[in-house]
Amino acid sequence: MKKTLLGALICALGSSAVATVHAATPQQQARILFFGVDGVDADGELPKDKVIFSWLSNSSYAASIGGRVVLLDTGIARLETTAGRTPFVLQDLVDLKPEAIFIGHGHSAQADNAAYLAARTGATVYATPETCDSLQADFTRLKGSAALQADGAMHIEATSLNCVGVGDKGAAVARGMIRVNALEPLACINAVRHLHSTPVAADTDLSANGVAIAIDPRDAELFPTGTPLKPSTPGAQAGQFDIATGGDSRAGTDASLLFHFTLRSDTNFSFAWHDTTGPLKEGASPGKAGDREAGLRLQALLRQLPTDLHLGAVPSENIANNGMRDLIMYQQALQPLIFVPNHHTAGPGSPESSSVPLYASYLRQLQLMAIDRSEWADIRWITDPTSYAKPIKFDIGEKAWARAGKPGAMASHCEPVPSTPAPEEPGGSSGGGGGSLGLAGALLLGLGSLAMLWRRRYHA
Repeated sequence: MKKTLLGALICALGSSAVATVHAATPQQQARILFFGVDGVDADGELPKDKVIFSWLSNSSYAASIGGRVVLLDTGIARLETTAGRTPFVLQDLVDLKPEAIFIGHGHSAQADNAAYLAARTGATVYATPETCDSLQADFTRLKGSAALQADGAMHIEATSLNCVGVGDKGAAVARGMIRVNALEPLACINAVRHLHSTPVAADTDLSANGVAIAIDPRDAELFPTGTPLKPSTPGAQAGQFDIATGGDSRAGTDASLLFHFTLRSDTNFSFAWHDTTGPLKEGASPGKAGDREAGLRLQALLRQLPTDLHLGAVPSENIANNGMRDLIMYQQALQPLIFVPNHHTAGPGSPESSSVPLYASYLRQLQLMAIDRSEWADIRWITDPTSYAKPIKFDIGEKAWARAGKPGAMASHCEPVPSTPAPEEPGGSSGGGGGSLGLAGALLLGLGSLAMLWRRRYHA
């Protein structure tokens, strides 16, 4: 009798698991892929009491902010037609269905794929007006691609690209904060026009960093190159499409934004994200003479933004002359509790597999600048490719985020709360499997979806 009951139970659970596998939607699978099986409930919803980041490579992250999904930059290192060293493909980002895309500046390492992803998902892009102009040109080119539009999986149905220009075209650096109402009333977002990285003369007040940035010579053998999504020659292979941005050759796309997010609930968890790091001391930017006043203005603005988490760009075009001085000067202004790096797979002197020497260089720079260890952020270094698509979670209600200065900063930079209605919640599951399945259902959904992800052949 016991064996019969046990067998029936196993059979029932097995049948439920199979049903769950087939019921899981592409959006649910994508959310599990980027935010973890333990971060997605049975209905495909993400937790409202957490902020979760998932590093996509370069300076790009997928983020769930109180359950609302956005992308921070869209440039992906080694994006291929099938998952390889980068463990996902373009369609996975489409399936994630972000509601907003934030672009720090319009170069290819940051803005590749942005126009395509926004067009396919309906996400609103937030970028400088210069980058919006560039992405509109990308969208026009993509819509005019006969090969792309003829492909059943890749074609774009959208007739326009929604890109919101943040600030004024040609605006000077650090002339004030710009409110961005993309996630209201959940989160207050402020943008600051800041400095793109550029080389300047070696700082005579500091010793040379001296850490050589080298790549692992075994990388090509350990992770053989697959078929890149973007063709390198006119004769594209099956599954290849050029959806990259043309921003590298367009004027103004080095104009850069730092975005600062503060949640309006609990202890007001906050984070700052930027995808380039300029020389604050000299106030210089590409093609322009140094402006020390601009550097001082920028530091003053950053000091007004209490920051729990800093997602900052490690490499710089100034790294050969001044190591990581510029990054640490940003941190001295922001005073973050936690630091997570970015852009260390596709930056000046920081290709794939250079993460470990870059970490050593960062530690060396802290010592050279005599930063007391009590002032160091909690360093949570991430390394390619093992950290790709691995959830980095923060509890919104954590007491550590209740820091002095936040109430005043909220009053100064986040009031009044916009009176416009909040955007609708991101779409949940559709099709089969609706309704709450409880803990057992959530477990089955996770196991089933993981099994599907394991077996599935990824195609762009």
